[in-house]
Amino acid sequence: MASKLFDELKIGSMTMRNATFMAPMSLGYESPDGTVNETLQEYWLARARGGVGCIITDALSVDPAVPYLGNTLCFRGEESIRKYGEFVDKIHREGAKIIPQVTHPGPESISAFYGVPPVASSVYLNSMGQKTRALAVEELPEIVNKYAQTAWNAKQAGFDGIELHCAHAYMLLGSFLSPMRNKRLDDYGGSLDNRARLLLEVLDAIKAACGDDFPVILRMSGTERSDQGNTLEDMKYLVPILEEHGVDAFEISGGTQYEACNKIIACHGEERGLNVPQAEAIKAVAKVPVIVVGKINEPEYAKYLMDSGKVDGVVIGRALLSDAEFVKKAQEGRNSEIAPCTACAIGCVGEQSKRHPASCVINPALGRETSLVLKPCGRSKKVAVVGGGIGGAAAARAFTLCGHKVTLFEKEEVLGGQMRLACVPPHKQEISKWMVYLTDEMNRLNVDVRLKTAADVELLKAEGFDVVVLATGARPALPPAEGIDPAKAVDAWQVISQEVPVLAGNVLVVGGGMVGCEVCELLIHQSRGPMKVTMIEMLDDIGAGMVVNNKVPAMKRLAALGIRMMPGTKLISVTGDSAVVECAGQTMTLDHLTQIIYACGSKSDNPLYEDVKEAFEEVYLIGDANAPAQALEAVRGAWEAAVEAGK
Repeated sequence: MASKLFDELKIGSMTMRNATFMAPMSLGYESPDGTVNETLQEYWLARARGGVGCIITDALSVDPAVPYLGNTLCFRGEESIRKYGEFVDKIHREGAKIIPQVTHPGPESISAFYGVPPVASSVYLNSMGQKTRALAVEELPEIVNKYAQTAWNAKQAGFDGIELHCAHAYMLLGSFLSPMRNKRLDDYGGSLDNRARLLLEVLDAIKAACGDDFPVILRMSGTERSDQGNTLEDMKYLVPILEEHGVDAFEISGGTQYEACNKIIACHGEERGLNVPQAEAIKAVAKVPVIVVGKINEPEYAKYLMDSGKVDGVVIGRALLSDAEFVKKAQEGRNSEIAPCTACAIGCVGEQSKRHPASCVINPALGRETSLVLKPCGRSKKVAVVGGGIGGAAAARAFTLCGHKVTLFEKEEVLGGQMRLACVPPHKQEISKWMVYLTDEMNRLNVDVRLKTAADVELLKAEGFDVVVLATGARPALPPAEGIDPAKAVDAWQVISQEVPVLAGNVLVVGGGMVGCEVCELLIHQSRGPMKVTMIEMLDDIGAGMVVNNKVPAMKRLAALGIRMMPGTKLISVTGDSAVVECAGQTMTLDHLTQIIYACGSKSDNPLYEDVKEAFEEVYLIGDANAPAQALEAVRGAWEAAVEAGK
């Protein structure tokens, strides 16, 4: 049955080909001059070709002197308007609409790094821990004019409208609207009507400059999910007022940026569609369309939201990073071919925290749309892939799409490798989608998959392969502490796989990285008796390397479960049921332990590499077999090998 998701949607004077929006996401691709560079252009064009109805660009600052996270989109005179116009024309030729998310970064500006305090409604510490400066009333008219001028520039450039950011107690308008941030004692503070005053002035100025035929979508929090913040009732109260001032549609998000970042970019442990209840309630009082954002990463769920009448449109974010053709494939009923977003945030959020451009575990072509393309090459080769984890499965798919004949060898009875373990701990089930997708793809592409087959050099030579890809993974590592018997030591993988059940007792987990944290939570989750868990970590930070959107809720859960966490603590020795550790220069003994579990990372497992390298001219070592890392690097290595082999 056809879904309303693919029906036309009209917002003000803008008519979209369907009811899907691409969410605004800052990915670190922006140019210093504020215009759209080739990377951004190809990234957005791919999603336009993929069928999305309307693209909402990432934050575009109304003031070039007030950047957001780094390089920030903005207008810098007539030449930049012309350049934006050329880009917008290309998006339109692909059938999509496009609007910029217009904002004054305010408290979230990085201007402090240049010696200029970021401005806000009041004085407080921003998301970077920097002190803001409260704007004087006399400064507000100029800022209002900048909003209006930016909207006018967007109209001149051919954009189909704008989105105005006023959510999450974040950036300038959000900081004025939220009682969490706004502590003013003048006409712009105190009551909700006063806190909304600047927003209403901005709306009036934009409509005066651009007319009623230039749509304005307002992004706001349906609730700030805090007893200090705006509530759903507050937002319902504002809806008719905002409509009177020209809002043509509402995009409903939720939460606040500082206190609950995991409620904005919802990751593991957060329910899908977490803002839907608020959007549905606001739709009941709104006269204009209401759209919703927040972990809408499956096509059937998106269709359900539309067909059940809960919302008028859906805003899809990370699922359009993992597959640029999400909408097109969904409309054609090719759901199993959609590369799934598992809400891991490893590439899209985690890479940026390392000052890298965003990437995606399952779609390494994100941000590399023209340079990392899986397409048939000139000469088909016979390729062996050894190892059926996520890296090996991704390699089998990638090489096949590049026109090669692929055979995958896996020594176990099933595919998956470490992914079979990674999806077991609480709140991690979603990442099982990766292997389900890759398995379906190998079936669709007729890859020769041989399970329970341990490939060796003789077998590979006998079958006459041209290329060998080694994706044999890794094995657990033990710490260099005295008294550990490798034959008896229990590692995290054994516990997660249920090879060694630990159901009660006084347990020490050695290693406080992501796996150590997950093991601790799993132990409590599956306990069948009194359980005391202590976790030690050499670094001063528990969960180091975890994406913040997953780390924040994980630390709260571990604390609530009563896990004793000891950062800055090194294991010195193990004797019987005791462990000697060093913390802050002092040694101490942990006694009466019933189990010690080692979550100390892994080391490459590549026993075939040297022999294969001698026997074959073209050999690729990928994933953990090359160097222990994350699935991000494994899949990226698989794609890069496939592209390289086709040259």
